[in-house]
Amino acid sequence: MNLFILVLMFMLFSGVLFYIFNFNHLLMMLLGLEYLLLILSLLFLLNLMMFIKQYVLLLIFFIFCISESVLGLTILILMVRMYGNDYLKSLMILQC
Repeated sequence: MNLFILVLMFMLFSGVLFYIFNFNHLLMMLLGLEYLLLILSLLFLLNLMMFIKQYVLLLIFFIFCISESVLGLTILILMVRMYGNDYLKSLMILQC
C-alpha cells in the first residue's frame, strides 16, 4: 500500500512539473490539468475507501471534473475560432 501511495505522489509531482513547464499551448495545459485531476481522483478514492466510506463525495468530485473539462474545451474552441491558434503568449500580447 505504501508503494502505491509513493507512486501516486511521484505521478502527482510529475504532473505538476508538466503543468508548470508547458505554458505555451492551452491544449497542453488542459491535458496536464486533466492528468492532475485523474491522480487526485485516485488519491481521493483511496482515502474514501480507507477512512470515510462515503462515495457520494467522489461522485460530486467527478461532476466538478467533468464540468471543468467542458469549460476548458469551450474556451479552447472559442480561442481557436477568434485568434486562429491556442498560444497563450499571443493571447496575452493581444490584450495589452
